[in-house]
Amino acid sequence: MPNPTTITDAELQGLLKNVYSNFREKVQNTVTPLVAQLSKAREGGPKNLRWGGNGVYWDVVVGRPAGGNFSNAGYFGQDSTAREVQAYTGVVRGYVRRQVDGLALIGTKSKEAAFQTLARKTMEELREASALMMQGSFHGAGNGILATVVAGVTNATQTITAPYGVASSGPATLLLSVGDYVAVTDSTGATVRGRATVNAINSFPSSTQAIVTFSATITSTTNDIIVKASTSDTSYNSATNGLINITNRSASYALLHGITASTYGIWDAIRMVAGTDTPDAAQPTESDIWDLIQKVSGSSGKDAMLRPQEFLLMTTPGIGKKLMESFVGQRRFDAKETARVIKGGYKAVEICGLPLVMDYYVPAGTIYLLHIPSLALVDAKDWGFVEYEGAGPVRWLDGRDAFEMTYGYYGNLASLQRNSHGSITGYTDTVFYSHAAVQSA
Repeated sequence: MPNPTTITDAELQGLLKNVYSNFREKVQNTVTPLVAQLSKAREGGPKNLRWGGNGVYWDVVVGRPAGGNFSNAGYFGQDSTAREVQAYTGVVRGYVRRQVDGLALIGTKSKEAAFQTLARKTMEELREASALMMQGSFHGAGNGILATVVAGVTNATQTITAPYGVASSGPATLLLSVGDYVAVTDSTGATVRGRATVNAINSFPSSTQAIVTFSATITSTTNDIIVKASTSDTSYNSATNGLINITNRSASYALLHGITASTYGIWDAIRMVAGTDTPDAAQPTESDIWDLIQKVSGSSGKDAMLRPQEFLLMTTPGIGKKLMESFVGQRRFDAKETARVIKGGYKAVEICGLPLVMDYYVPAGTIYLLHIPSLALVDAKDWGFVEYEGAGPVRWLDGRDAFEMTYGYYGNLASLQRNSHGSITGYTDTVFYSHAAVQSA
């Protein structure tokens, strides 16, 4: 008897339906812990400065009260007064733009037609893109550098490294994503080699390098920098102040808010170097952090042991792991019973009585000690739609059945008292736990 014919799925192609579940998952990490800590705050958080006119100014006493004497004969000592100078800061402008087709807006309005309406998707992306941009900027140096070129070449494909322009500071594409429109410039930002869109992140030759394909050929030179751009200008020196220049990393950012630490040493942040100011660059310890706390306290009078609720420790997951290993057998290192809940719903492990947050945007090998009330958000316009006097956030693109929405921000990050912050840099930190991965458009 002949075998019966077996009916396959291929023969029933027209009969079969696509079955969809009503799930929509975002697989890219959009967590921004530093932004959460610097959000507009309650008591013990960062200050808020309102910008206007010529900028925001405040008084800084850079001299120590001196004078006074003892005299058996009753003679007065010499007159003395503490030196005071004015600090100031302006604002920067940041933007995120989205353009949508009119037909696509209609085609995604119902739940039956789309997992999410295009209007809602666009709003979510505007908020998330702005938060991610601020996360990178608040960790940066105010110069807007995203990465540097490893070796000059004339090609659409370039090998890059050094997020923030800091060598070995993390995965090369930490601050870059497919779709970013960037400029490659010389190291001063003055000469633009070319502008292009990031089309693909192809591979990672090492933990600190990546191969990126742009939408156009660029003739680069070794150590050129990559910054975000428009078709008319670049973001070089147009970003907010960040922890790198506020803490004067490697003594490369003496000038902050118009006051230079080269002239007024008391204005400088506290810097320690692992292996030089600590016993071992390969192993961070609680003792290292205790030393940093005492140095900040001695310089600024802001004592984390007396007011721990005002301070925050921040480091990378790699350094967090090494600290965990140093505690084995002594205590639990978890985010459950021993953790403190801080702003944004994040749980922080306590070290020396202070909350420690692990944030992979921190440059590799770094531990920050931040006095949050000495940081200030300078407000001219918080993130919101670019519009004026009721004109509306949605603009019609001239000559097209399409619309545009732009999210904008005018503001900055300031440090009212620079020496109340400190850092330890240079720990061995080669394993990066981040979102950086091979991507294509």
